[in-house]
Amino acid sequence: MSAPALRIALFASLICAIQARAADEPIDCPKGQHRISTDNPYEPFRCVTAEQENKKGFDAVVGPKGFKERPRCPRGTHPVAQTGGGLQPYRCVRASADATDPELAPLRADDDAEAAPESPDAEEDPMTKGCPRGKRKVRTNDPLEPYHCVAQSSRVHVLDEGSYGRYVIPGQIAFDYASQFKIQDAWKEDVPTLYLKIDDGAAGKPVTITITRYVSSQSTYQEMSEAISHDVEWAGARDGGSQVIGRTRGRVTYIPGDTRSVYLPVAKDSYYSFVYSAPADSYEAYLPAFSRLLNSLKLAGNAR
Repeated sequence: MSAPALRIALFASLICAIQARAADEPIDCPKGQHRISTDNPYEPFRCVTAEQENKKGFDAVVGPKGFKERPRCPRGTHPVAQTGGGLQPYRCVRASADATDPELAPLRADDDAEAAPESPDAEEDPMTKGCPRGKRKVRTNDPLEPYHCVAQSSRVHVLDEGSYGRYVIPGQIAFDYASQFKIQDAWKEDVPTLYLKIDDGAAGKPVTITITRYVSSQSTYQEMSEAISHDVEWAGARDGGSQVIGRTRGRVTYIPGDTRSVYLPVAKDSYYSFVYSAPADSYEAYLPAFSRLLNSLKLAGNAR
């Protein structure tokens, strides 16, 4: 071997010996800690206490159990901690068929949460649902906007004994009525009708009582049983059974909070209809006026 080659070989051997000696020398650690090897090629050793060396697994690497934010896993799986390292601290595993795991519930935003149950005194009237408090729905003729909201209870008046008067058509009909109602008399028409109405200028359906006499000679006449069937089958009214008015038993149909109809026969081919109609907010307030009219009713030769 030539002299230059020998010098190079000796120099390489010296370098290897120095590196081996440095690897064998312990690094300096603070008091109470000692050196352990790691898998990090850039930091092959680190200083730990005896307690840290004894802790193993997921907790020793990433901290306390659980996740700061709920991991997102597919439905039917749930997250478990990863112990082998990696970029994701958890993995999704499938739950057993009989397991009950709250984590299986799909993640939802706040606006997807179920609505809170209504309080016991929540508004039950369907004619006010969807309207601001203090307003109710009224029907319109616009198919694109079948309802709109109007002020509630603005039309209601207090009814007392002084509110009533007597209306008489001699030899035909007589009854008590609340003076807030304005009467339109069409009793001499082909279909005799009295139309009582409270009109305070508010938008929407008014409070009305309609009294009509039907006889078989009228071109539009239909029997009382047919009229009742029409209410139930076509208008969605309920059969309210019978009601005694004077000495005659009448038939009742009604739509809750909207309409009440009474059919009163006076002969085989003749009867009267009495129809009360009001908005939901004032229906109960004026129903006593309708009852008072029926209880005070006199027909034919006894009308006075």
